Amino acid sequence: MCIIFNLAKANIKIKKLEAQLGEPAPPPPQGERVIDSNALAALLRPYGIVLSGGPGDFSYKLMSSSEARAFIKWYKKNARIKRKDYTKDDRDCEDFAWICRAEALLWTESKYVWGYIEAEGIDAAYPFPNHGFNFLVTEDNRVWYYDPLEVAGPDDDLVEAYPVKCNMAKA
Repeated sequence: MCIIFNLAKANIKIKKLEAQLGEPAPPPPQGERVIDSNALAALLRPYGIVLSGGPGDFSYKLMSSSEARAFIKWYKKNARIKRKDYTKDDRDCEDFAWICRAEALLWTESKYVWGYIEAEGIDAAYPFPNHGFNFLVTEDNRVWYYDPLEVAGPDDDLVEAYPVKCNMAKA
């Protein structure tokens, strides 16, 4: 009887620990399409995105928009910091964007484009002062923004890139 009781206690403890882990990230992207750094820079240029110090890598793989959306759905649910944790200086926009980028780079094993940008919204549909958020490029050569704080675009989805005044960007 004692063994059964101890087993039951151990199972309860295991379930509590599993609940703390959260759900696993979706499978990493499978896209094999590659873009070189020159083509990436040219693709970003019409949106005003200029990579600071040039691109970080010689080439990048491109994921599908559905793979990116699957990651975003997982990320919103499992992010270590949530919108409620925002503070004006200590946990502000660049912190949210860098943390999101770090998780995306871990998820993609740093092989795919998931960048960081600080920019001002010059488009009448999305005006905002200097703000940190993310950008990515999908296998159909479309450039997208993702902003966990919903300033540069809605949080629940990718928003197609629009022209910005770029102050800093890193792929």
